[in-house]
Amino acid sequence: MQGTLDTFGVVEILQMLGRARRSGTLHIECPERLIDVHFVLGRIAETRDSTRVASDTVIGSQLLKRSLINEAQLREALARQEAEPCPLGTILVQSDHVDEADLREVLSRQVANTLVAAKLETTGNFVFVVDAGPKPVDFITIDTHSVLLDISALGGEYCLAVEMLGQSNTVLVRNGDYHTLPRKPLTLGRDEFMVLMQVDGQRTVAEIGAASGLEEITVVSVLGKLAEAGVLLVKAERQSRAADDVELQAHRDSVWAEVSQLLDDIADESGAAPSGEARPHDGPAGLDWGSL
Repeated sequence: MQGTLDTFGVVEILQMLGRARRSGTLHIECPERLIDVHFVLGRIAETRDSTRVASDTVIGSQLLKRSLINEAQLREALARQEAEPCPLGTILVQSDHVDEADLREVLSRQVANTLVAAKLETTGNFVFVVDAGPKPVDFITIDTHSVLLDISALGGEYCLAVEMLGQSNTVLVRNGDYHTLPRKPLTLGRDEFMVLMQVDGQRTVAEIGAASGLEEITVVSVLGKLAEAGVLLVKAERQSRAADDVELQAHRDSVWAEVSQLLDDIADESGAAPSGEARPHDGPAGLDWGSL
């Protein structure tokens, strides 16, 4: 199976591979990133993203961010991993440092973030290479359906943030009015602090993203969250090229179209499709089904 991302969406690819219980590797090539997603009988076993550091480090930081493990437990697991090659999350579960359900939730969110970020590239190619002799794995895998649900949540958060921020040339400023700051504490992790540090009242959304070194979906979602909470305020829109003005909205439209389709499909699977909504289509033209 192979095709292009502008004719066949990431969500549709995952749905098909999950339902068909395929084993193999999905290779996604975008202008700014290369992604490999390995499937075992339709479940996601491993994801590699060329724009990220080692995936185990990312998983460890996500578990720390959610206070599911501590630094000592992470160091212990990393030391064990050097002697016994195995996914870090599986080692942490085996050591009783983290609950398996919590790990699956974090892994699912991480994979969803990677795939939504790939969707923002808008162009790219993909190919699925079937495993000739799939073997059982002894580490934790993720249900593809849970990743699809996380994609819909992440995509929705991103789209709402774009609506709040406006354009990529929007300038943000920190709210200095104590009386209008949120009264309830906000949970801020490493990504939130990195983004907040780049807000100086002069940089645009696009410039904050470039300075932080994080993915667009992460930066925009964090800025939207902080703006909604009143921590950040929209200052103005700096003059820029017309192409830059529409880029963020174009990404939003692309992600929202795929999220809407996913929500329709989930509703159909539960037997309660919303009335008046478009039904899922059979798939776009231009897809090579030869290897399925």
